[in-house]
Amino acid sequence: MEKTVVREKLLTVKGLKNEMAVAFGLIVMCLLVFLGYLFPGISSYFEARTSLHVIIFINFFIVGIGFLIIRQIVEPIVKISREAKKIAGGDYNRELELFRDDEIGELGESINRMTRRMKESVEELQKFSQTTEQINVEINKRILILSNMLQVSNLIAQNAQFKEIVEVGVGKCLASGVLNFGCLILKDYESSEFQVHFIGGPKANELLDKALKNIPVKLGEGLLGKALLKQSVMIVDKETPLNHDIEQFQATFSLVNAVLVPISSKGNVYGLLIAGNDLKGFSFTKSEHELIQVIARQIAIAHTNELLQKEIQKLEIKDRLTGLFNYSYMRNRLNEEIRRAVNFQRPCSLALLNVDHFNAYHEAYGHIAAENTLIKIGSILKESISEADKAARCGDHEFGIILPEKNKRQSIIVADAIRRKIEDIFAQEKDHNKQLTCTGTVTENPIDGVTADELIEKARAVLKGAQNQGGNRICYKA
Repeated sequence: MEKTVVREKLLTVKGLKNEMAVAFGLIVMCLLVFLGYLFPGISSYFEARTSLHVIIFINFFIVGIGFLIIRQIVEPIVKISREAKKIAGGDYNRELELFRDDEIGELGESINRMTRRMKESVEELQKFSQTTEQINVEINKRILILSNMLQVSNLIAQNAQFKEIVEVGVGKCLASGVLNFGCLILKDYESSEFQVHFIGGPKANELLDKALKNIPVKLGEGLLGKALLKQSVMIVDKETPLNHDIEQFQATFSLVNAVLVPISSKGNVYGLLIAGNDLKGFSFTKSEHELIQVIARQIAIAHTNELLQKEIQKLEIKDRLTGLFNYSYMRNRLNEEIRRAVNFQRPCSLALLNVDHFNAYHEAYGHIAAENTLIKIGSILKESISEADKAARCGDHEFGIILPEKNKRQSIIVADAIRRKIEDIFAQEKDHNKQLTCTGTVTENPIDGVTADELIEKARAVLKGAQNQGGNRICYKA
């Protein structure tokens, strides 16, 4: 703090009034001395013998004392005024050191107190401004988390594909620019093993080249396995003490810092979300790992929904678009019919039909027209089979018909009748490109296979060859 010193006055007269009275008295005295010299009769002291240089010396002495008194009054005021201007300009580090106990000293002390209060107020305002700025930053981060959560939630509500939800969710983790790597590890329910399901970020291709998707992840082993087993969030940054598991994880994923959040629901762990970067000396903020945890919870919801949908699909037996049976039902029912045919030594066949050039038709006329066409074909199949037969939609534009009690020759007649009916109905379309046809094939148990999978596989192989030959026919292998 810069200090301006105002020294003690020359005379020890207290109060500006007294100082001004002394100065005025000296001036009057000077005038009296001069008048006494001019008019000697006024005082017996001033006689003609009094020399002029003595009078002049006395006057100069008196004037000098008066000047010093006036100077010690005016000079502190000028200095105080100069300092007040600097303080008014924003320099609150200045302070007056006064060695006076009169009004000027009191004025200087008042200015010092005012300056200190102003400085304290400015410091409080600066602290408040910094606090407000930090609050605004935190609010913006919370808004970003909420916005990201809403976007992912909308995808979940729209029943979007799980892959799309994962891509958007991981992308939101990396959107801040601080993180440059995202990875999702999920449990494969066929093998019951945890595998890398998705990798995002600039290093994705590099890590895929390192066969990162093939790394083994086992419960309780390594950093990943321990995070899955404990179902707790793990943070790796500059604050985390290194150990063998962390160093191995960093080397495998080419990371320095990471947040590992389990994907879990109702005590069931489905996988692990990893987000991190390769910055040295980095430490995660509370908002950053909160965002990753929010995204992980939403991915857990989406994954749970996907598992439920798969279970529902297993329980469903009808295709929602055409009203025919679905592929799962057809496969199970075909196996049942094969067992029954074997037990009673009766024939059982499968007819498989595929709409010719359907993909081109879909691209040319759009999704709605394509769906209407599939609905129409489904209706044709329902009208063309008996109550014992079962028609199903096996794929996008592939249809199957279970024909119990019919051998291959009888099944070919049924399949060809359906083919001709489809051709005749669509031949009525004025647009030549809308005149659709279909190609079919027939397989029979046990000639072409003894299980549903064998019959379907054989039928699809024959069907592919028939379509390559031009389509609009029923083919079979004797």
